[in-house]
Amino acid sequence: MFSGGRPSRIGRAPYPVSLDVGSGIPIWKSVGVNVDAAGSSFVGRGEELAVFREACARVRQGSPAAVLVGGEAGVGKSRLVAEFTAGLSKRELVLLGGCVELGANGLAFAPFAAVLRTLVRELGVAGVSEVLPYGEARELGRLLPTLGSSGGDGADGMARARLFEEFLALLAGVAEQRSIVLVIEDMHWADRSSRELLSFLLRNQHAVPGLLVIATHRSDQMQRSHPLRRLWAELDRLAWVRRFELGRMTKNEVISRLRGLLGREPDARLGEEIFRRSAGNPLFVEALSAGADAPVPESIRDLLLTPLEQLPARTRQVVRAAAVGGVRVGHPLLSAVTELDDAALTSELRPAAESNLMLVEENGYSFRHALVREVLYEDMLPGERTLLHVRYADALEKDSSLASDGRAAVESAHHWYASKRRPARALAASWRAAAEASASLAHAEQLHMLLQVLELWECVPDAADQIATSRAEVVEKAVHAGMAAGEGKRAMELITAALPENGDPVRAGRLLTCRGELRFVLGLPGDVADLREAALLIPDGHGLRASVLNTLANRLLTIPREEEGRAVAREAMAAARATGDPRSEIIATVNLAYAQARAGDIDAHLPHLVAARAMADRIGDHSALMHAYRCEADVLQSAGRYEQAAEAARHGLRTAAEAGLARTSGPTQAGNLAEALIALGRWDEATEVIDHVLDLTPPPSLHAYLLVLRGTIALGRGDLDLARTCTDYAREVFTRGTSYAQDHLLLVHLEVDLRLAQGRRPDAVRLVEQALTTDEIETSPRYLWPVIEAGARAGVTGLDGTAAALPVIGPVQRAHQLTFTAETRSPDRWDRVAAAWADLRQPYPQALALLRAAEVAADAGDRALAQSHLSRAAAHADRLSAHPLRTRIDRLARLARISLTPANGSRAEDGQKRFDLTPREREVLDLIADGRTNRQIAEELFISVKTAGNHVSSILAKLGATSRLQAATTAHRHQLIRTTGEDMGSE
Repeated sequence: MFSGGRPSRIGRAPYPVSLDVGSGIPIWKSVGVNVDAAGSSFVGRGEELAVFREACARVRQGSPAAVLVGGEAGVGKSRLVAEFTAGLSKRELVLLGGCVELGANGLAFAPFAAVLRTLVRELGVAGVSEVLPYGEARELGRLLPTLGSSGGDGADGMARARLFEEFLALLAGVAEQRSIVLVIEDMHWADRSSRELLSFLLRNQHAVPGLLVIATHRSDQMQRSHPLRRLWAELDRLAWVRRFELGRMTKNEVISRLRGLLGREPDARLGEEIFRRSAGNPLFVEALSAGADAPVPESIRDLLLTPLEQLPARTRQVVRAAAVGGVRVGHPLLSAVTELDDAALTSELRPAAESNLMLVEENGYSFRHALVREVLYEDMLPGERTLLHVRYADALEKDSSLASDGRAAVESAHHWYASKRRPARALAASWRAAAEASASLAHAEQLHMLLQVLELWECVPDAADQIATSRAEVVEKAVHAGMAAGEGKRAMELITAALPENGDPVRAGRLLTCRGELRFVLGLPGDVADLREAALLIPDGHGLRASVLNTLANRLLTIPREEEGRAVAREAMAAARATGDPRSEIIATVNLAYAQARAGDIDAHLPHLVAARAMADRIGDHSALMHAYRCEADVLQSAGRYEQAAEAARHGLRTAAEAGLARTSGPTQAGNLAEALIALGRWDEATEVIDHVLDLTPPPSLHAYLLVLRGTIALGRGDLDLARTCTDYAREVFTRGTSYAQDHLLLVHLEVDLRLAQGRRPDAVRLVEQALTTDEIETSPRYLWPVIEAGARAGVTGLDGTAAALPVIGPVQRAHQLTFTAETRSPDRWDRVAAAWADLRQPYPQALALLRAAEVAADAGDRALAQSHLSRAAAHADRLSAHPLRTRIDRLARLARISLTPANGSRAEDGQKRFDLTPREREVLDLIADGRTNRQIAEELFISVKTAGNHVSSILAKLGATSRLQAATTAHRHQLIRTTGEDMGSE
C-alpha cells in the first residue's frame, strides 16, 4: 500500500536496488551478484567493464576520469553500469540521476535534483550543509527546496554560475570523505540546463579528486541536429574523457543469455532463430525468449507489445495511463488520473510488475525500458491520449504536490499543450512553468515555455488578462531568458521582430541594450551604435539610465575611445546619483577612475578606485567588487606596479571565491594575475595559473588572450611549436568575432617575435605593417608601443613618425620608447634601457637589454663591462629558463672570450639553491608554514588541487621532511619563509 510509509515491493527489479523517488532510477549500493529480470547472470561485456574499472583506478590515484556510453535502445547500457557499480567497494558512493523525457524537452535539472535527494538521504540536510564551503546551501535550494531558500531571485545574472560552482563544491566536499561514482542516465533526453551542468562538472573535474562520472545515451536517438552530439564532441577533447558505443551481443553471448533466461540449454534451432530475429539486442532476446514456445511476432513493435496483451484488461488500461505520464510516474498521481484508490491501483499493477513490464519504486512506477513505454504511447488512439493528458493536467492543477519537487507547473503545461485542447489553460500553465524554470535558473527551459506562451497567444482572445501580462513583457522576458541560456540568435530574432512594433521608448531602450550586448558576444557589428541609441531613448531620471550608460562606457573604454568613454562615465555617475542607485554609482566611479588613471595620473585616481571598492564591499555587491579589482589590477599593471597588480588580482580571485564564482568569474582575474607574474619573471607560476584557467574552458576571447600569454612564455623558453599553436588559435578567435585593438596588438607582438625566431623576417615585417593600418590603434599606446618596438627589431622602415606621434604614458611605455630609440638610432642607450627595465623589475626585457649593452661594450673593447652585463643577463636567463636567450649570451661570451661569473644571492636564496627549491615551491612552502591544506593552497594560488599536492610532495622530498610540520620547521631554520613585502622576482 502507498497510503503511508515505505511501500512493499510487488514484483522484482532487474537487479538488487534501492530506488530514488524523484529520479525513478535505481541508486545502486553494495550488492551481491547481479542477476537480470529473469534471474540470469551477467553475460559478456568484459572489455567495456575494463574501461570502467580502469577509469575507477585513475580516480583512486587522484586523476579525473569520465566515461560516456552510447548504444541503441535495449542494448544493455543500464545493465552494464549496474554490473560495474555492483562490484565497487563501500569506499565508493554511487550517485545516480536520470534525465526525464517531457515532450520535446527534458525536465530541467532532473538528474541533479535526484542526486541531491540521494545525498540528503545519505547525509541529512545538516550533513550536506557541513561539506559546503560556507556551511550552508545558497543556491542548491533552487533544485531541492529541502535544502532551503536561495535567498535571492537570481536577477544579478550570476546566480546560475553560483549554482554550478556550489554543486561542484558539494561533490568536492563529499569526495574528501568517499570516492564518488556519478552516473547520469539517458542524456539523450537531457534538458539544456542539465547538459550545461554536466559539461561544467566534467570540465572542472580536476577540482574534485575522487570523482568518476559516467553518462549514458541512446545513440539511435542522436540525429545529426541533436544538441548532445555537439556536447559530446567538445567533451571528447578532454584528456580524461573516454567514450564508447556498446554493441550488440555475439551469437555465443545470446546463447549464454538464453541459457540463463530459460533455465535450461536452448536447442540449436531456437538459439539460431532468436539470434537472427533479435540481431543480438539483449532486450529483444529477452522479449523473444518469453514466448519461446509461441510463434515469433512479425515486428519489433508487436514483440514489445506482446507482454501487455497477456495482461488483464484493467491492468492494460492502467499501464496505458502510466505511459502517458512518462517513463516513470508517481503512485499518487497515477491514482488520481485512474481514479483508483491505493489498494485498487496496487492490485491492478501487480500483474504488470510480475511480468516485468513495469518496476515498482519507492513512491511510484517506471517502465522497465523506455522503448516499451514509447511503443505503448504511440499505439494509443489520439483521443485516448488526449483524454489522459487532460486528466493528468487537471490532477496536477488540483493538487500540485502530486508532482515531485514543485515541478507541477511544467508537467501541467506539458500535458495541457500535448492535449491540444483548452489553449487558455495551456497558456496559463506555460506562463507558470516559465516562472518555475526561472526560479530554478533553468533559462533554456524558461525560454521554451515563454515561446510556447507566444505560440498560444493568438489562440487565446484574452491572453493578456489570463496571465496579467502584456505580450511585449513576455517577449522581453523571452529575450532575457535567451541571453541567459546562450540562445543569442533566437534572442536577436525576438528583438528584431519586437522593435518596430514597440511604442514604449524605455522598453525599446532595454531591447537595444540587449541587442548591443548580443552583437558584441556574437561578433556582429553595431554593438556601440545600439548602446548609444538605447542611452538616447531612456530619459533622465529613469532608474535604468545609469546602468545603460555604464554598459556603453565599458564598451567605449574597451575599444578604447577614451574621451567619449570618460564623458559617458561622468554622465552615468550623475544619473546614478540622481536616482539613488548605489551599484550603478560604484560602477561609474570605477569606470571613470580607471579611464583617468590609465591616462597617466594613477596616484590621483587610484584612491577613487579604492573608495569604490570599499563601497562595493560595504553593500555586499561581489560583481561590482570584482569589476573594481579587475580595473585596479589593470591600471597598476599599465603603470609597471606589477606586485601591486598581482595582489589586486589575488583579491579579485578571493572575492570570486567568496561569491561562489571562482571558476566562472575567477578566470578574468587570473588573466590579470598571470600577466603580472610574466612581467615579474615568475613564469612557472604564471604557467600554472594559465593552465588551470584553460582547464576551466573560459569563453573564446578570454581563452585566446590566455593563450597569447602562454605563447609568450613558450617563445621565451624556445618552444616554437607551442607558441605557434597559441597564436593560431588566438588569431582565429580575434578575426572571427569582435575584437578590439588591445587584443589584436597583444597578439601581433607575439606573432612578430615568433616570426623572427622562425627566421621569417619578411613575414614579421608584413605583420607590423598590417597592424599599423588597423582602425583606432593609435588610441592604444600601451599595446602599440611593444609592436613598434618589435617592428624595429624586424627592420620595419618608417616607424619614426609613428613613434613620434604616439603618446608615452607612464614608466612602462617610456621603457618601450627608450628600447625603440636604442634599437633604431642610439645603441649607446642600451645601458639606460636595461636600467629602465630593472626599475620596473622586468627581468626578461632587462636581460635582453643587458645582452645588447654587452655587445656595444664588447665592440668598444670594454671586456669588463661586457662581462658584467652578460653575467647579469645569464642569471636572469637561467632563472627564467629562457634557453634561446641563454644561447645568445653564451655565443657572445665565446666570441668575446669572456667567462661568466655567477651573481651573489641572499642567505634565503642560498638556502633556496641548497634545497633546489623553485620560486613556486618557495611560495607553496610559505603556505605550508601557514598551516594551509592542499585545497586551500590551490584556492590561494588559483591552481589545481593536484598541482598543489605535487608541489607539497616535491617540497617534502627536497627538505627531507616527513610531515608538513617538519617542513615548516626546516624552512624557518634556513630562512626559507618570505617576510612581508619580500619579492620573489628579479633583481
